[in-house]
Amino acid sequence: MKHSFIDKYSKLNSTVHRLDPRIKLLMTFLGIIIIVSEPPGKILPFAFYGVAVLILMLLSRIPLGFIIKRFLILSPFILMAALFFPVSLWLTNDEQIVNLQHPAFKVALSIFLKAGLSVILLILLISTDKFHNLLLGLRKLKMPKLIGVIAALMYRYVFILSDEALKTKRARESRTPGKLKVNKMKVFSNQMAMIFLRSWERSKIIYHSMLSRGFNGEFPVMQKLAMNRIDVVFFVCFLTAFLAVRFLITPLT
Repeated sequence: MKHSFIDKYSKLNSTVHRLDPRIKLLMTFLGIIIIVSEPPGKILPFAFYGVAVLILMLLSRIPLGFIIKRFLILSPFILMAALFFPVSLWLTNDEQIVNLQHPAFKVALSIFLKAGLSVILLILLISTDKFHNLLLGLRKLKMPKLIGVIAALMYRYVFILSDEALKTKRARESRTPGKLKVNKMKVFSNQMAMIFLRSWERSKIIYHSMLSRGFNGEFPVMQKLAMNRIDVVFFVCFLTAFLAVRFLITPLT
């Protein structure tokens, strides 16, 4: 079965897609570090960060609806993390929070913006390149070998889990068409157990097949990375823009 829920738009031909994976990784991680380092309560700098991220989104040519859907999946967790700050102050009775103009809500908004922009940068990262290319870039950036192998295996085996979940769902629907009216929890629990057992057995078969083909704990590299002048210029412009906002605009707000 074919799946494209992880890197659906990784084959697009755009300026961001053509960047070296190492450049994209460094841009993402440094951008997140700069955004998160903003002082609590500062709001205006995030408008400039948002413009920079929006430019990256337009250059990547990834549909805005796709990015919004991915963001909405994580937005409840981001919102909860932001709201916990004023709630914690209220529960501890350290401060009296009487309206939305209290500084605690400004800090909560900055927390939401930090996490939101960081998530969008990560969505752009995983959507503009194949996962194995990103792993190769991480290896070139001296990522520990064991972490790379574990990530590669997880990436491959998640499709096995998805396949078995789809097969089990179709088998259950063919036997009980329509909506379940009774014993829903029992049926879904049995279905989850079956998915786990079938995925486990299939993954063992695949792993033994890998060993029979000479797998020694490291995936072979079929692609060579080459960084060109455009990659370096793009990285310098991106980093300069973020640093300018952080150290020039932030102190003025």
